[in-house]
Amino acid sequence: MSTSVKLKFKPSRIDNHSGTVCLQLIHSRKIKLLRTRFKIYPGEWDGKKNEIIADCADTERQNYLQSLKTRLDAEIKQISELIRLLEQRGDYTVKELADLYSNNYFNGYLFPFLDYVVKQRKDDHRNKSATILQTARRSFERFRCGQDILLDIINSDLMQQYETYLKSTGMMKNTTSCYIRALRSAYNQAVKRGLTAQKNPFDNVYTGIDKTVKRAVNEDVIINLKNLDLSAHRELELARDLFMFSFYVRGISFVDMANLRKSNVRNGYIIYSRNKTHRMLTVRLEPCMQEIISKYEAQTVEDYLLPVYTIENQDHVSQLRNHNRRLKRISAMLGQEIHISSYASRHTWATLALRRGIPVEVISESMGHESETTTRIYLASIGQSVVDEANTKIITLE
Repeated sequence: MSTSVKLKFKPSRIDNHSGTVCLQLIHSRKIKLLRTRFKIYPGEWDGKKNEIIADCADTERQNYLQSLKTRLDAEIKQISELIRLLEQRGDYTVKELADLYSNNYFNGYLFPFLDYVVKQRKDDHRNKSATILQTARRSFERFRCGQDILLDIINSDLMQQYETYLKSTGMMKNTTSCYIRALRSAYNQAVKRGLTAQKNPFDNVYTGIDKTVKRAVNEDVIINLKNLDLSAHRELELARDLFMFSFYVRGISFVDMANLRKSNVRNGYIIYSRNKTHRMLTVRLEPCMQEIISKYEAQTVEDYLLPVYTIENQDHVSQLRNHNRRLKRISAMLGQEIHISSYASRHTWATLALRRGIPVEVISESMGHESETTTRIYLASIGQSVVDEANTKIITLE
């Protein structure tokens, strides 16, 4: 069933104040009134024709009213195009149509839609996915020199040009693929919502994942890092201790480490849910872990276990940037060619585990497995004590 669109005027409840021009949508016998941003006075509205009266003695006011009529025509054209796309898709509700229009993320162009998807992912607490898409959006905007593009004209040639552009900046293949996959995911959402037809623009660009050189460091680097005297550099000392804590806790990710609460320590174990997979992990609390916890107990805010956050800044993304900058400075102090980053603790734990003959099935996907499904299958078949003993062997550095 088609949707009718009419202009309506909603006067102000206050005398001599301007009212609002609205769009009235009627679909499947349901009516939805959408307020526009256009304001006029009651005498400037023709109730019989449902249109603005642009003729008036004041030339400046007349020009203003004429511009409103032109802009309202554009609004009606935009929502009519949206209706056309939704009708091509099939069944839809007047509420869905109103939401698409009112949220102002559909005007036929890519960037407003990407902004909407980013917001939706943040609302759903999919912060990492939102951050990746936000970064990809900025990258694509640079590629376009700031010029937006209609969803309907995104095609294979354009995406191949974008891939070439990314490569020209010296970006690694996996990062290029990550940006393109993020844009593909959002594009497919637009297709699913009926906002554009599927043209498969990503078919001829690389969206795979290459095996990369592991970001592990040798055991002697870990030992030197552990023994490095950083007492004169408190921020660097904290960065080193957080890195070591991550290593001790089987390569716990930075966000999971940052979000640990005192309540996560129970009966001699650290028990937490991974931010990425929501899988519960249990790690035996070893003396080296407790030493770091006790060292910074007085510096934590609220009931966090470690002093990653401050009262002013509880954004893990910005704190991760600060952490990696400090680790970079420590790397220079150690004189290492390999840059130590927060992620190196995960790969190093995995590498040392493999070198010590720890069964592969004991190591989580983030520490070497290619498939998280395989990891869950393996971990489900072994006892907690095996994992605990494996961790004790790895973190006992001579």
